[in-house]
Amino acid sequence: MLELEFSGIRIQLPANQPLLLLKYPAQNLYLPLWIGAPEASAIAMSEQGLTPPRPMTHDLMINVFEALGVSLQRIEIVSVHNAVFVAELVFSNGKRVDSRSSDAVALAVRTKCPIMCAEQVLEEAGVSIETDGDGEEAPEEQLREFREFLDNIDPEDFSS
Repeated sequence: MLELEFSGIRIQLPANQPLLLLKYPAQNLYLPLWIGAPEASAIAMSEQGLTPPRPMTHDLMINVFEALGVSLQRIEIVSVHNAVFVAELVFSNGKRVDSRSSDAVALAVRTKCPIMCAEQVLEEAGVSIETDGDGEEAPEEQLREFREFLDNIDPEDFSS
């Protein structure tokens, strides 16, 4: 398993489809996941530190975990089939629960737990960005090209 970082959410135009980006910094690879608008909103709210007046679904789940005396240790993106990513929640008591990847990431962002990914998933669905020879971040031109790439990809691009 490889540890990924939450990199942000982009809106793919013209369809206004949210795209969640996870980054594997060691190889400058990004894992793009298509998600629904409610999940994108929940993740963005959490990232911005906004607290709704009443618990949203992901907040409710965390409250239930706490009430049951378990904590979310990490999430794992374990497979991808026809552009559908499968994740698991891994708890402090060793139990695992199947999850949509978007919900798993929403929980990970809230709890600040590690986001892990199977190496095979990253090999199959990861998107590379070139870096310069010193391992520095990609030049602005390459970042612009990557943004254009994200704006033009289609979920079908990730199917087998």
